[in-house]
Amino acid sequence: MIANVISRRYADALFNASLKSNIVDTVYSDIEELAERMETNREFQYFLLTPRIKKSRKVDLINQIFSGIFSEITLNFLCLLLEKRRQEYIKRIFGYYKILYDKHHNRAEIEATSSIELTDDEEAQIKSTLEKITGKIVMITNTIDPSLIGGLITKIGNTVYDDSIKGYLELMRKEMVKR
Repeated sequence: MIANVISRRYADALFNASLKSNIVDTVYSDIEELAERMETNREFQYFLLTPRIKKSRKVDLINQIFSGIFSEITLNFLCLLLEKRRQEYIKRIFGYYKILYDKHHNRAEIEATSSIELTDDEEAQIKSTLEKITGKIVMITNTIDPSLIGGLITKIGNTVYDDSIKGYLELMRKEMVKR
């Protein structure tokens, strides 16, 4: 719980700083790369998280490695995280930053789960319909779950629309059990 509050505050601060400097997209790609490195590179993760290396040494190395690669705001932000010992929250901070980024660009990520892979036409039709409903630019991620039998389950944020055959059968089963 506290990790979410901390991460959200840092993401808000980073987003506002990048918005003021008009480099929201640059900082997004920087922080995305940073989160990716934390996830995939064990040595980098160890370097950032280990208490064996002094904070000052970490800050110096980060400035040497990422100077010219990351924006100044991202570098300063990363150094601040190191100074405050909050580097373990980088992935969560990126998650919250992404939410702010998508909101700023009027985008919505949609999870569409179907029993078979959607064709390009089906995906375009679903995208068009959801863009009308949400009023946002929609990016669809298609997941396949053969147990659905047919139909589609759509997840928009925290809202789930179950229009699958499996969902209908489950609803019918519940209705029959009530009687």
